[in-house]
Amino acid sequence: MKKIEVDTLIEGGHSLMNEVVMDTARELSRAHFVVKIDELLKERGITQKQLAQMTGMRVGTISDIVNGKGSSINKAQLFSIMVALKVTRMSDIYEVVLPEEKRKDYLMLQDEWVNNREMPVPVKEMYKKNVLKASGLSLD
Repeated sequence: MKKIEVDTLIEGGHSLMNEVVMDTARELSRAHFVVKIDELLKERGITQKQLAQMTGMRVGTISDIVNGKGSSINKAQLFSIMVALKVTRMSDIYEVVLPEEKRKDYLMLQDEWVNNREMPVPVKEMYKKNVLKASGLSLD
């Protein structure tokens, strides 16, 4: 299992990504992106090379995916890995683990949003801030 801090992924992310996307993603500071493929390979008794042969991907691509390198994986690659390893959920391959206080907060806001069918205040504030930023207007 490879744990990568979200902050590290954001800083090493795509250089053309707009600032609103980056700032919004920074909300997950201290969270971890977890790559579980190496554990799946061990459980199934296969190598990265065998997974590459099963999926038609290069061994180097599989190695990068397993080690959390690169900033993205395309959906076809993800589906190929799911088929080859016979997993049913993306969370069997990748997972985002939030700090406990953030997870509790998100669950509370999620419930509030679903039950009231209205954006919670923190989401409204983020929305307004991001709309202003995207339009080039000042927050002051």
